[in-house]
Amino acid sequence: MAAPPPLTDPVTDPQAGPTNGDLSRMTYGNDDFVPIILGTNVNTYNVARSLHEAFGVRSLALGRYPLRETAHSRIVDVRTSRDLDSPEVLVRTLLALAEELPGRTRILIPNIELYATILLEHRAELEEHFVIPLVDADLAARLMNKSSFARICAELGVPHPATVVVTPTTPRDAALGADLPFPYPVVVKPADTDTYPRLRFEGKQKVYVVADAAELRAVADRVYAAGYTDDLVVQELIPGDETVMRVANAYCDRDGRMRVLSVGQVALAEWDPRWAGNYNAILTVEDPGLTESIRRLLDGLGYVGFANLDVMVDRRDGTSKILEVNLRLGACSHYAMAAGANLPRCLVDDVVHGKEVPELTTTAERLWVNLPYLAALAFVPGSLRRRVVAAARHGVRHTLYYRPDLSLARILDVVRIDLRHTLDYLRYARTRLNR
Repeated sequence: MAAPPPLTDPVTDPQAGPTNGDLSRMTYGNDDFVPIILGTNVNTYNVARSLHEAFGVRSLALGRYPLRETAHSRIVDVRTSRDLDSPEVLVRTLLALAEELPGRTRILIPNIELYATILLEHRAELEEHFVIPLVDADLAARLMNKSSFARICAELGVPHPATVVVTPTTPRDAALGADLPFPYPVVVKPADTDTYPRLRFEGKQKVYVVADAAELRAVADRVYAAGYTDDLVVQELIPGDETVMRVANAYCDRDGRMRVLSVGQVALAEWDPRWAGNYNAILTVEDPGLTESIRRLLDGLGYVGFANLDVMVDRRDGTSKILEVNLRLGACSHYAMAAGANLPRCLVDDVVHGKEVPELTTTAERLWVNLPYLAALAFVPGSLRRRVVAAARHGVRHTLYYRPDLSLARILDVVRIDLRHTLDYLRYARTRLNR
């Protein structure tokens, strides 16, 4: 077997960017397990922090590039290789890592779809050496494809936005989009969330909101001309600002039972259209109807592992409608910790220690932010401001501010990240005022 390409040395690679220096030679995990996180973003820090709070362990993260969110950290060490998006390279690297870290349970935790997809495709080669807390490949394919996910929701009676599917062979003539069963504007998004993010083209967005049939045809032409080869999902637009956006993160045990769930009310969404669908302030909330829908969906599928669900509340009938399920924790899932749910701990207790994970649905209203609290308060919708202030009285949870991990270098990194987020909101605030 060929050796994997070397992971960058944070000290000698001048192009590696901010990293963790000579901490890379320190111990990972404990006597029972080693957490190996695939990705180097804020969600990686979320998982590493949650595991450190629960077990006092240090995690190892692998990714293509070092990012400030995980730089200069005592609780997570980052190793990078710019070819790690290659399935062959990632598998070789992981097999070499299994030899480097013998004798303990090695848990692979993918934090982006690309790595989850590679693990599913190469599970047979890897599962002898690693615990891979993902559903089987067939169910993953059904869930990750937005058109088949809509059918799953219909079969299980789970509320979901009304949907029409455009295929690559659908004629893109004047008839396309002229007779939708719901009014414009509508939402258009790719069904395949694995290949689409890798495409590069002008005007690319994660999600498109189109005003009429002509714009729908233009978006379809642009996306398919860029090399996309799967379905486009056209959905009814559920009107409203952040106040109708919710997110849920869950853990389902190895027997396919949902054990822990935390629902969040989005208080501040990302305003940069390139990052539509990301959130920077969340209130944990109680939503019994949504909880029951998620349980019906996940238990009905025998789902295992982490699940991240995007949700919209339809004010027309008060129904919380599930838009999609991701096979990982969401980038903002640290909000669950604010309400007392440590989802990464559930994974370790379940698959390493063989413990029964106690059933928990968070109900307390608590606040998580991904930028300074005062900046979040300045930009949240006025109708949510009072609730944000009330929740903040119990404390404000910021993923990156973790007292045991605040060296001077790390504090400077986090301040830079917070400043960048704040300046982005100021820039787009001017754009919104000029509309």
